[in-house]
Amino acid sequence: MKQELELEIQQLKGSLSVLKHMEDDEDVEILKKVDNLQKDLRDKEQSLEDIESLNQTLIIKERKSNDELQDARQALVDVSLHLSNISSY
Repeated sequence: MKQELELEIQQLKGSLSVLKHMEDDEDVEILKKVDNLQKDLRDKEQSLEDIESLNQTLIIKERKSNDELQDARQALVDVSLHLSNISSY
């Protein structure tokens, strides 16, 4: 998904670049195309930012969950060692 958005953004930038070279103040059709492409570009860039933000949030949650699992694992190991020491008396 992210790669598709990045590709679409690059394509839109390329199209905008071409149209800007063709731009003539009297050609309303080209001006409309430029405006539409700029709007599409802004939308795609916002979507990409949203995806990157979501990705960061998921990475943080994954790290937190992993830390919690490691803490729980260590607690189980500690309890297991404690119980094995008690049973050996």
